[in-house]
Amino acid sequence: MPAPNAMQQHQQVPLKIVGGNKFGRYPKISVEQTFNMIVSDDALVPYAGYKVVFDQLSPTNKGRGLYASSRGNLMVAVWGSGVYKLTLSGGVFSYVFIGFLDTTAGDVYMAENNNNQIAITDGINIYGYKWSDPPALLSSNGAGITIPAGLKNPGYISFQNGRFIVSDTTSKNWYLSAANDVTSFPSTAQFQGSLESKPDTVQAVFPTPGGGNNIVVFGHTVIEQWQDIGAALFPYQRSSTSNIDFGTINASSIAALDSYVVWLAVNESSGVSLMIYAGNNAQRISMDGLDYKLASLSAPEDCTAFLFRQDGHIIYQFTFITDNLSYIYDLTTQQFFTVTDENLNHHIAKNVVFFQNKYYFVSLNGGDLYEFGSNITFMEYASLVRHIIPQIRITNPIRLPNQSMFIIKSASFTVENGQQASPIVPPSTSASIDLSISRNGGESFGSAVRIDSNPSGQRRSRLIYQKLGQANDATFQIRFIGYQRFVAFDGVVEIYQ
Repeated sequence: MPAPNAMQQHQQVPLKIVGGNKFGRYPKISVEQTFNMIVSDDALVPYAGYKVVFDQLSPTNKGRGLYASSRGNLMVAVWGSGVYKLTLSGGVFSYVFIGFLDTTAGDVYMAENNNNQIAITDGINIYGYKWSDPPALLSSNGAGITIPAGLKNPGYISFQNGRFIVSDTTSKNWYLSAANDVTSFPSTAQFQGSLESKPDTVQAVFPTPGGGNNIVVFGHTVIEQWQDIGAALFPYQRSSTSNIDFGTINASSIAALDSYVVWLAVNESSGVSLMIYAGNNAQRISMDGLDYKLASLSAPEDCTAFLFRQDGHIIYQFTFITDNLSYIYDLTTQQFFTVTDENLNHHIAKNVVFFQNKYYFVSLNGGDLYEFGSNITFMEYASLVRHIIPQIRITNPIRLPNQSMFIIKSASFTVENGQQASPIVPPSTSASIDLSISRNGGESFGSAVRIDSNPSGQRRSRLIYQKLGQANDATFQIRFIGYQRFVAFDGVVEIYQ
């Protein structure tokens, strides 16, 4: 690298370590992206890791659904066609087999009423389990649950005001159960609603979070707002003044928390985008680069999503299974991030529930139960068999207004050092940080320069890379490698022009 001389102009330009995904439509615009980290308190911090906590069932049966009952102090999980009750005592999980579904794959949905009954749907039947009784799985396939003849494909199921609400995914109709009774979905008119504002099929009926008696009825291309007014003929009445001109590509993408409903939206004239509903208003929240990425997917309808809260951040995680991609949207900071497994494939979580003060999920890849949280700084699939989480930050490009070449004297930023690793982290493991640079508009990155992190107790926090060569278009890729946590802050790049 040529040595700078006195005639060259010295500048310091920001090195944006703290940020999310702002990739452009094409790599030349920007490849800015963050993997398996989020922004908190103006710092880049780890996203939740996970570890297996229950692996006594067949590993080949993928997770299809998980429900936590606070009233029953239990979870109900579906792996393959099997339905299981899970309980936790003394830090140890145990299970009871409940019964089999008539399907072995695909989305399942669950809801609970005030009569200790949990309803399960799999697109074919409605199933019922009363957790206060001996284990037995009822079914609308001739085993204890009656449904109308017109209800052919029961999909998303929810609960409001004493009744289960189930959608028929191949018609415009949605149905109510009898009061607190999973065994009865009457066929009379006062138990049946219809999607009315467009020719469409119902995908989900969702109680509005914090909305009292309000529900939103999702189709593929429209959403209607209804309210339970307690009428005798039919308890719900549709809003006559408004609807939302977007539906959902898959009911499994719909998730709610606090006052928010988030989903992957489409209509007759628009491709897939991310939308949020709050306070009776819906708005698109995905950006140009992400929408362009979503438009290139081969099977966007093969998706799943959930909302949960990580350390005060409300996070929507959505996965495109066939296309092998997972993203999160942090509603608190309004930023997107990429999440993966240890091989940079899609994240394995199917959905997350909160149970006995911890988060758990079933896996898209196998038949185990996992604990999920920011206190876990690795990925574990069997006891003590752990993988490093790929934590990567790709910055926005550095370019001069006149497009001229510049010499990169150094790049530096602040990062936590010398922190004692958690007792659950494997002993005698070191950490390091790699830096590589793209000089061709984000198309490829050069060889990495590595700096090892300081050992415990040596807390000097400045990380600096020297003599990084020439460029007129530089994008930095930083990889945080290790089992312990990483906390990083914005930095500076010194250049000579």
